[in-house]
Amino acid sequence: MQQNISPEIITFFSAMIPLLDLKIAIPIGKELGLTSLSAFLFATAGAVIPPAIILVALKPLTKYIEAKSKRAHKIIEKILDKTRKEHSKNFERYGTLFLIILVAIPLPGSGAGTGALIAFLFGIDYWKALSSILIGTFIAGILIITGLGSITALFSYFG
Repeated sequence: MQQNISPEIITFFSAMIPLLDLKIAIPIGKELGLTSLSAFLFATAGAVIPPAIILVALKPLTKYIEAKSKRAHKIIEKILDKTRKEHSKNFERYGTLFLIILVAIPLPGSGAGTGALIAFLFGIDYWKALSSILIGTFIAGILIITGLGSITALFSYFG
């Protein structure tokens, strides 16, 4: 018995791949026959689920690890203190705008998951972080759709 998975589901779940998220999901959705809008919507929906989970889980997870191991506690504390000390001035200056831009730039290593880690490191409120990540994800999706349209037009012009 063969089961076909819909392009919407494939696009949705491919957007959950860390570091690739929309960058891979939107082209996959378009290749599977979705419209730009459908690919954008399903990819965006999939891309914001991991950061929502990361933002909820990281604090209790780090507290649990710190409670179980004094060495881990020292390492985590050192990482958080060093990061906050070295970058707090810039982060205070640019705040959520920095987070939005980080998520919006469609390059490997940037994206919603990275934004969630940064938000955790700087102790940004859950809803403020999630809304900034969502805005950045929307911008990234628009940039990717626009870029794909331009590349397709260029190839059809020369092809």
